[in-house]
Amino acid sequence: MDEAPETIKKNKEIAEKFARIEAELPLFSEPRELFEKLLMRLHEEFAVPFVWLSIVNRPDVSSLVQALRASGILADRLNFIDEAPFLELASQGETPVLANKDLHPFYKLFPKNKKFFIKSIAVAPITLDGQIIGSINYGDAANKRYEPGMDTNLLQHLTGAVSTCLTRLLKANPSDT
Repeated sequence: MDEAPETIKKNKEIAEKFARIEAELPLFSEPRELFEKLLMRLHEEFAVPFVWLSIVNRPDVSSLVQALRASGILADRLNFIDEAPFLELASQGETPVLANKDLHPFYKLFPKNKKFFIKSIAVAPITLDGQIIGSINYGDAANKRYEPGMDTNLLQHLTGAVSTCLTRLLKANPSDT
C-alpha cells in the first residue's frame, strides 16, 4: 500500500546520488582525472558492476585519447571504437540508450580483451562542443537494471554536466584535445 511513498523516497535517493557526483565535477583539473574519478564514483554510488568509457576514433579527439590511454586506472575501462558503429548503437543522439535484449551489438563497446557478463546496459553519450565523441557505459548482470522505457533524465543530465566539464577542461588544457 505504501508503494508510492517508497518509490518517491527511492527516486529522491537516486537524484541525491547524481547530485553528489555532479557537484564534484568542478574539482577536476584535467580530462584523465575527470574520467578516472567519475567512473569510480559511479561504480561506488550506484553499485554498478561494470562502468566503462567508449571514445570514438576521430582525429579531433586524438590528444584526449592519448591522455586517457596513459591512465593505468582506465586501462581496463576504456574502449576505442570507429564512429559509424558507435553511432548505430547511440542512435538516440544525446539521449541514453537502455537495452536488456539483443545485447550482442553492444559488445563492440567493451574494452579490448575484456568481457563483461551483462544482461542489461545503459549507453550515455558524451559530447565535446556539441559533437558526440563517446559514451559512459553501465552494465549489469540483472536484466531489469536498464530497460528500454525507463526514465533517463537524471542520467542524461549528469552526462550533459560531464560533457560540459570535459569541454571546459579541454579548452583550459588545449594539449589534451
